[in-house]
Amino acid sequence: MLQELLLLRSDKPAIIAIDGVAGSGKTTLAERLRVDLVSCSVVHMDDLYNGWSEPLSSELTQRVITQILKPVINHKLAQYEKYNWYLESFDLISSIPQRDFLILEGVGSGQVAFREFLSKLIWVELDPQLGFERVLARDGEGVRTQMINFLVNQSNHFSSELTQNTADYTISGVP
Repeated sequence: MLQELLLLRSDKPAIIAIDGVAGSGKTTLAERLRVDLVSCSVVHMDDLYNGWSEPLSSELTQRVITQILKPVINHKLAQYEKYNWYLESFDLISSIPQRDFLILEGVGSGQVAFREFLSKLIWVELDPQLGFERVLARDGEGVRTQMINFLVNQSNHFSSELTQNTADYTISGVP
């Protein structure tokens, strides 16, 4: 897979989405690829959701397209609002440096509206219940109620988007 991703270099940055259920290992994979691809930035969907209520909204979709995907593809400065989970609001503006690759990782990163901008889509396969348990182990019991609601949103999203069926690569999220 890495060799094929390296071949994506062209006059436009290659945008790679890494999608899959919460807790499947998308962030870990993104960080490994970032190192291997060298000229690569990573944007985490967790920084883009507008909190726990309706995280996979049409408003999110439009923000990602206008603040990140279109500017990156057009070699423009991409700046996006970053969500602060402690303050429960957007409070920072982050810039994405021009690189050969951009990885957009997280639940919803491979949605239909983004696919025209994507060079490759990677699906990380994992049972949602195991992913839920991993999230609780990582983030603590304090997010249990919110995560239960998120899992409903996630399930509805993947049922309508069928992301796993359109991925260029499917890998196992089991270590």
